[in-house]
Amino acid sequence: MTVATMFDYLNENSDKRALVDHMGFGALSHLPNNNVDQVLLKHLFDRYDIYDNTIYSDAVAVKITTKKIGDALGLSSNGTPYDTRVVRKKLSPEDQVAHKFFQGKTTVALQDLIKSTPLDTDDNRKLFMWSFVCFIQKVFLLPNSTANITPTTLPTIFDLENIRSRNWALHVHNFLLPELKKAKQNKTVAIHGCIYVLMIIYFHETHFGENSKEADAQATWLAYWTGETLKNRLKQEKNLKQ
Repeated sequence: MTVATMFDYLNENSDKRALVDHMGFGALSHLPNNNVDQVLLKHLFDRYDIYDNTIYSDAVAVKITTKKIGDALGLSSNGTPYDTRVVRKKLSPEDQVAHKFFQGKTTVALQDLIKSTPLDTDDNRKLFMWSFVCFIQKVFLLPNSTANITPTTLPTIFDLENIRSRNWALHVHNFLLPELKKAKQNKTVAIHGCIYVLMIIYFHETHFGENSKEADAQATWLAYWTGETLKNRLKQEKNLKQ
């Protein structure tokens, strides 16, 4: 199940969709249902400089920053960052149970939990929120080539009450940057992390300009780069590479 098809399901379940929006992930509903051209993503990756975190393409330099990742995905780029280390004995009893329960969960298991969990009690609401937070990271924000969620995902299920005040853009950036460096240095085919965000930042900045007022007016860049706008830009990029 993709992010788009998950939001198709959530749109038919208004209470669950409202809870996802409340958590701060509503902007991801703008992700397209079709797969983006992998050749283009590879093209941007090939022109990504791991030392200064910049895409160099056709005499254009596009810096990848935490704030731009937040702007692109509609995620907070301020607030308290997540500590990816988990010390089990320092967790509350509830967090210990949650950590053990979600450790090693697969995408299929997570989407089943999202669909089957009602929102009738506080405990079930937490279970749904935990499941969605893990799902969205596994499928889009922190994807990897294994069937299971990454250990980096698990600290984000704690302190759900303050989830909107955490630095999610930095969380995505801190996972993506080492994965890009690893793929560059090892010359691997599989690239982990949210490489899609590189495309959105590249499209937005080369289209509007780095300091464009029009760009600043776009609350979420994903909301702009969808439908015909995204389709036309993808076609344009494809023609340029031919």
